[in-house]
Amino acid sequence: MSSTVKRSGRPPVRRFWLLTLAVAVCLGLLVYSAYGSRQRSPLRVGQPSPQTFVAPVATQVVDHIATQRERQAAREQIETVYTSDPQLMALVSAAVTSSGLPASVIDEVLSRYRAPSGVRASAIPALVEEMVALAPADRQRETRLVLERRLVATSVPNDRLTQAAREAAANAVSPVMQSLEAGEVIVQAGEPLTEDQLRVLDSLGLYSARAEALSQTAWIVAGVVILTLLLVTPLLLARRALLETFTFRKLAFLAVLTLGVLVLQRVAVVVSPQFLFALLVPLVVATLLGARAALLWGTWMALALGLLVPASPHFAIVTTLVGSSAAALVAVVSRNRLWLILAGVVGGLTAGLTLLALVLVGGGMALGAALGGAALLLAGGLLAGVLALGLLPVAESGFGFLTDFRLIELSSPTHPLLQRLIAEAPGTYQHSLIISNLVDQAVQNVGGNALLARVGALYHDIGKMKRPHFFVENQFTGENPHDRISPHLSYLIITSHVRDGLELLRENHMPEELEPFVAEHHGTTVLSYFYKRALDEGQVEELNFRYPGPRPSSKESAVLMLADAVESASRTLTDPTPSSIRSLIDRLVQQRLQDGQLAEAPLTFDDLEVIASTFERMLTAILHRRISYPSAEEVKSLKRVRAAQADSYTAPAPERAAAAGARATQEEGVDAGDGRAAGRDRPLPAR
Repeated sequence: MSSTVKRSGRPPVRRFWLLTLAVAVCLGLLVYSAYGSRQRSPLRVGQPSPQTFVAPVATQVVDHIATQRERQAAREQIETVYTSDPQLMALVSAAVTSSGLPASVIDEVLSRYRAPSGVRASAIPALVEEMVALAPADRQRETRLVLERRLVATSVPNDRLTQAAREAAANAVSPVMQSLEAGEVIVQAGEPLTEDQLRVLDSLGLYSARAEALSQTAWIVAGVVILTLLLVTPLLLARRALLETFTFRKLAFLAVLTLGVLVLQRVAVVVSPQFLFALLVPLVVATLLGARAALLWGTWMALALGLLVPASPHFAIVTTLVGSSAAALVAVVSRNRLWLILAGVVGGLTAGLTLLALVLVGGGMALGAALGGAALLLAGGLLAGVLALGLLPVAESGFGFLTDFRLIELSSPTHPLLQRLIAEAPGTYQHSLIISNLVDQAVQNVGGNALLARVGALYHDIGKMKRPHFFVENQFTGENPHDRISPHLSYLIITSHVRDGLELLRENHMPEELEPFVAEHHGTTVLSYFYKRALDEGQVEELNFRYPGPRPSSKESAVLMLADAVESASRTLTDPTPSSIRSLIDRLVQQRLQDGQLAEAPLTFDDLEVIASTFERMLTAILHRRISYPSAEEVKSLKRVRAAQADSYTAPAPERAAAAGARATQEEGVDAGDGRAAGRDRPLPAR
């Protein structure tokens, strides 16, 4: 949410590598704590367990005994499969065909015997009766005698098909799951191991039956090293960006915060893997660095946390990733500190709903346990929001992070330093207030940190509090102390407000990001007024009347330089029309360009055009003409004149002449009064 204009220090490369090594070691120990405790001696069915194994997480495992019982019942429900014997089928067909029975009887008998399952012995009597009924009445006795002699059973049991059908029915039975709560004892030390217990231990990652002691240890160490390297890789890839962006204090804070949360999270998942508050880190990062950095940080935290929960890594990864993303996106919406608690709650709620969705879609956990896990995730999100709210002041005051929350607090007129400026240099404060509005709008239009630029503009002339009466905006009596001193001394006093401002910022523990606004807002420009006075007194070098710099190095400080010059010069305009204001702005911008003051600022000519247009619009509104209202004395004088004129028309001739003389005298007085009033309160010309 906040960005910086200029960093005052870069962590040395050696410090960075030491920090990276420390991070790698800590991550390696964390990963080893999750995988290095696995049983290294081989376990055998029937042998006593060397230790007591406890389920680290709530999960579900297959109940093999109950599953086999269900499958056996399914097998028993499948009857024996019968098929037709081809040889017997051929004999019956030949005997029936040559029997001389009616054709209808022969065809029906042959169709029955052609069935794939053949004809069983128990079905022959019924078949004979059907065929007798089908034959004509005079041949029924013959049909019965022939069929009883020539029909035999052709259906025989098929063991192969029967077994296949029963196995298919057994395989269609879903495995019976057994719920295993976190902390439940799987097997006590000394208790004979069963095959089911070994399967449970293997599924929970507590024992691998495929590895022996030495090979398993080697694989664990190798795996820890590889995983650690993978976790540290993003830090190495972002090395250059980190060195250019952060001071070592800031980088160390982020590293310690991340590792500390992972350590606490590792302890918490031993009790319950659903109590996840790791979204604390993305939440803090979103506030300090913005949503994009928080999303990347949240992805890394999710993968790291998945490695620390070997029993259910997919739950940990998905819930942490979704919850962190939601919390980070909500955190950057508002500039209210208490909003962080809401962001944490939203992140925890989103993670809980994600867990329920995963369980409903893919199973792996009882619904009651899933609801409990969702409640724990919500509690973890709330805890993360509260901790983030408490950590922000530490990050701001102790490690130099500048957040939007802090900037808003610094921009308040109730801030002690601004209160001093209002009391000791009110003209400077009003000047800074106007410039802050100009800078805010211009920086928004050219793309930059408008809030930071606004606050920097408020404090850019803070050093004038040391000697406020030496600056024209604070000279209310009309007396200018520079008239009594040499231009060289005036130059030293005027330029010292930059150094004094930096000292005041540091004495009041202000963010270092404000220092460039104080140091760069004049760049290396010439104090032309005092340089001209010095030239009138003799030959001098222009270099001796330039500000010490440096020149602006960012959009924000460059816009401040232009706004400072334009606002000050606009007060000298006698006819502040839009055209004259724009002409003044273009001239001052061109002067700064030709003087090389904008050479180090990342501004384009298009940006300068946008800045100039913004200044023109706002200064035109500020310097608009107001109507000159007559004073009470002028209105009274005008009333008396008009009353005298009315009386003169009704009076006799001599009296009218006297009244005319008096009226002329009064009108001269009114004209003189108007002239004096105009001299005192001359209105601004029309735009």
